[in-house]
Amino acid sequence: MKRQHARIHPFLHSAAILEKKLESLLGSSGIRHRQALVLDALQKIGPSSQQHLVKHFSVSPGTMSSMISRLEALGYVQRETSPTDRRADVIKITPSGQSVLLGVAEVWEEGDKLIENILGSEDSKRLFALAEQLSRALGGGPPTIETPD
Repeated sequence: MKRQHARIHPFLHSAAILEKKLESLLGSSGIRHRQALVLDALQKIGPSSQQHLVKHFSVSPGTMSSMISRLEALGYVQRETSPTDRRADVIKITPSGQSVLLGVAEVWEEGDKLIENILGSEDSKRLFALAEQLSRALGGGPPTIETPD
């Protein structure tokens, strides 16, 4: 008897394909989609500790460290010593990072248009609304400004 895939399978497959398409479009920037999300968060909330970013993005400290190192090597972020804890660094977006985000925004808009072209206006609006609902229910959401403990 043939076993059917779980219903989540097409969703995961679609997400992987879309991410690959976006990464291809981001190619000239030298960054990947998740690194672009980190830049976007830093632009919205301002300088933040690596630990705050780890919590927001639900990734390991090592993963975030690798992303920050890559963004730093490209000149898109810089690390500064925290004014409140000299043992910690604060990550800050640079003017080059802000510039690259303009191109990233265009890539993300192309992704939106791709989905709308495939699903149509009404279904794409529903998909985006459901994705937002799912993200928030799973602990995602817009980045928040770091507050002292």
